[in-house]
Amino acid sequence: MNGWSKGKKWLILILCIMIATGGASGGYVMADSPGVLDQEQVSWSGNTFVNRDYPRYQTFTPAITGNLSRIDLNISDSYNGLGAIQIKLYKESDLSTAIAEAKTVVNYASGWTSVNFSGESAPYLKRETLYRMIVSTENGGSNIGFGWYMGSGNPYPRGSSPAANYDFSFRTFMIADYSISMEESRIVSTQASLIADGTSQTTIKVTLKDAQGNRLTSGGESVAITSTMGTVSAVTDNQDGTYSATLTAPTTVGTATISATVGGNALTATSTVEFVPGPVSSSQSTVTAKELVVPADGSSAATILVKLTDNYGNPLPGQQVLLQADGGASVIHDAYGWTSQDGTAVFQVSNTAAERVTYAARAVSSEVVLNQTVVIGFVYEQPPQIELHADPADPTFDSVKVTVTATAYGQLNNISMIKWAAGAQSVSYFDTQGTEITDHFEVRENGIYAVYVKDAAGNANVSQIDVQNIMKKSSNGNLSDWKVTGVGGVLALNFDPGKTTYTIEATHAVNGLSMVMTVADSYSVIDVNGQSVTSGSSTVTYPLTVGMNTFNVRVTAQDQSVQTYQLNVNRAAASSIPGPIPTPNPGSNPSPSGSTSAASHPSDSSLATSVRIKINDQEVSGIAKLQADESGKKFVEIAMDMTTLKKVLDGASAETVSAISIAYEQAVAKVVLKLPADAVKLLVGKVADITLVSAYGQYRLPLSELVHPKSGVSGDTEARITIELGDAEAITGLKDAAIKGALQIAGHPVDFNVQAIRNGVATEVNQFSRYVERAIYLPGDQKKVTTIMVWDEAQKELRPVPTRFVDINGHPAAIIQSLTNSVYVPVSRTSTLTDNKNHWASAEISKMNERMIVQGVDGSRFMPEASITRAELAALLARALGLPKPEASQGEQETGYTDVSLSSWYSGDVAAVKAYGMMDGFEDGTFRPEREVSRQEAIVTLVRSMQLVKGSTLTVQPEAQVDLSLYADSDQIGSWANAAMQTAIQIGLVKGYGEELRPLRSLTRAETTVLLYRMLLQTEFIDG
Repeated sequence: MNGWSKGKKWLILILCIMIATGGASGGYVMADSPGVLDQEQVSWSGNTFVNRDYPRYQTFTPAITGNLSRIDLNISDSYNGLGAIQIKLYKESDLSTAIAEAKTVVNYASGWTSVNFSGESAPYLKRETLYRMIVSTENGGSNIGFGWYMGSGNPYPRGSSPAANYDFSFRTFMIADYSISMEESRIVSTQASLIADGTSQTTIKVTLKDAQGNRLTSGGESVAITSTMGTVSAVTDNQDGTYSATLTAPTTVGTATISATVGGNALTATSTVEFVPGPVSSSQSTVTAKELVVPADGSSAATILVKLTDNYGNPLPGQQVLLQADGGASVIHDAYGWTSQDGTAVFQVSNTAAERVTYAARAVSSEVVLNQTVVIGFVYEQPPQIELHADPADPTFDSVKVTVTATAYGQLNNISMIKWAAGAQSVSYFDTQGTEITDHFEVRENGIYAVYVKDAAGNANVSQIDVQNIMKKSSNGNLSDWKVTGVGGVLALNFDPGKTTYTIEATHAVNGLSMVMTVADSYSVIDVNGQSVTSGSSTVTYPLTVGMNTFNVRVTAQDQSVQTYQLNVNRAAASSIPGPIPTPNPGSNPSPSGSTSAASHPSDSSLATSVRIKINDQEVSGIAKLQADESGKKFVEIAMDMTTLKKVLDGASAETVSAISIAYEQAVAKVVLKLPADAVKLLVGKVADITLVSAYGQYRLPLSELVHPKSGVSGDTEARITIELGDAEAITGLKDAAIKGALQIAGHPVDFNVQAIRNGVATEVNQFSRYVERAIYLPGDQKKVTTIMVWDEAQKELRPVPTRFVDINGHPAAIIQSLTNSVYVPVSRTSTLTDNKNHWASAEISKMNERMIVQGVDGSRFMPEASITRAELAALLARALGLPKPEASQGEQETGYTDVSLSSWYSGDVAAVKAYGMMDGFEDGTFRPEREVSRQEAIVTLVRSMQLVKGSTLTVQPEAQVDLSLYADSDQIGSWANAAMQTAIQIGLVKGYGEELRPLRSLTRAETTVLLYRMLLQTEFIDG
């Protein structure tokens, strides 16, 4: 830098001239915007060369927060054309990105040179924050640059340069920011901790400061204070730059973070308050034991848990607890204990005496004695006694019930577990195996069975019973005798016990026959063409058609093996159609039968036989024909014509014609009633219902359903109503569905069908707008039928339909209410639920389980006191009312709810109750299937269901208006549930709990079952 001294005098002269004229860029140049001097280092003892190739830096720490106006550099001299002097500004903590950049073109004279940073892009600097200026030139190269003065001895302690103890000479000018600073403002609490008691309070104070750290002295700002725990009061403006609010403690422990905003902008600073537990609560603290009964052997111990909490259940850790016994010989292994983080102290107690000991606890520091105590029973080690009783003791073909009576040793002891297993098993076998029971089990095979009993003290014992009275069921399905009697002529059958197929020729005069068959084993049963007959008694009269008539006889032995026989009767033809077949007494034996007589030839109208039917108990001829289809099954087709219909209507009074009954009650596979469109129109104007009666049941169809737009019956369309006997063996999947549901098929299926026939094309009427009644005649032993189920061919499953058992003309029958046409199957089910015994709703639960309406959570448990969910209620309603699953594309039911997937077990039931308006979803599009159902929700749902059944709105009669205010909790009933609650009380659906209705309480599975049972009785859908 020696060259810099050359011509020094001339340089000084030039500098003076430039300062005087104001044109010297090397002099002190004011920035575009005003600023105040903030940082400076003016001493120098030398200089350092700077250019583009050799940039230099100096760090500095502003004392003012605001926008940087300019930086002055103290330069000594310059070389040649260095171009502009450039400064890049960085935050020392982040040197990757410059926060500002500026440059100035100078005439390269020595002295102070200003680089202007003002304007819209002026950097905002924060006080007491370290920044770095990097200085360079626009051009570089040899002998191009300038000298930057430096001072030695660390003259600028608020920054540094690359050279130790040297700092460059510079000045910074700032435009100070006096606005409210989110970083400088503070928030504090007068107390660092509060008791979590819901009442303790502390004052929260916000002090507003500007960006320079100066406290504001006036108010008027919009300040909000919030806390993550507890409750914050309204904010008070103290008009001195401070704002305050009161924080009230919650009742739970934890740490609250308190924050504030000014004009919606959040303060950087926060404050915390610790919420701590209160004093020990004698009423809320608990004393419990893991074992209430232990052996009195001195080594077995019971674990007692003492949990200390305050009045709000907050645990109290680090507290000393003393456990004390009220007497006796028990030993407390360590009477003093300390509570853990969850407030629990653990103690061990043992005893050598058989006695009951009460234990109490006390918090040592506070001397608080806990209200709760625990009682431990100490018992001696003696195995329980076991008594086994088999019923029946006499020989039986059925199962044997083994009843277990077990007694624990010691007054303080009790039985905790009973198991059984086949074979002579030891005690150790039952550690991992065996079937747990309550007090009995059933066996179906002879042999030795072991019973295991364990008491509460852990003592175990095994006893055995030898069952040898179960007899093997007979496989003898033979007939010992078979007689045939002709109607209108003689028929003879030469029975041979070794022969199973017979053929008899009959004259045309023989138009029917009856039979008497006798089984070789009294336990065997007989059916003819699927119709049950009694051994040794005469059958019904079977009509004979011209040609071959086949009678298939099945003898089912006691062990369910089957022996089959066949009788073929070939009736000769005549030159003319004979007179009508005599009609047997309709009430004689109209029980269901399977595939009746079968001919080997297809149906031929020339072979049809005219038969008489009854219309409103009056015999009518000429409109019904007995025929055989291609498979040989016999059926009767009734073709109603306008002439016959008008005679019936014109010859009857208004009372007798309100309903029309058309009956053919002889045993044929199918009865078909054909109604032309003009006949339907004539009937609709005068008759409400039309009933078709066969040997197997009745179909009562409201005529309004035939003219319903969905029926398809129009001006040129024929309606066809059919009752057809089904065959359980021929329905694919039926037996598997029965096994899956633990059901027994207790009678022959019956198909009820309505079709609209147009241009020879049949369209089934599958669903109705209201419940339609049917009747199925039951076998003589109707007690084994517990309900009727409808066969869903698409789903390959059985579902229950409302069934009421009655007597029709002296014959047992089941009245069915259903919304669909299909095949209906009598079934039998015995309830296997065990945990509802001695329960107040035991009878209703068992009956509804046998009707397949309610089901257990597993094979034997119902859990009557468990709360019911919305999904479970939907399933119960669908089963109770026999609701069909809505039809949907590709076999799927769209529920329309975002939280009900098609794969969930309840999706079809939810879709059904939604389709029939019984249950709604929520405004957010959810159904919430797992949410528990309150009593008022269930009552509203059941009243809606009764409205569907009744076909009109249920209303409360004014004279029987229910005053809900008489109930103490009537204010809890939602306005949306008021009307339904009144209706439910008036009709006896709800009885309440004394002076309470408890509308908000969750409904249990038992209560739901009883409400459904009452609803079905009220609507006469079931009998008691």
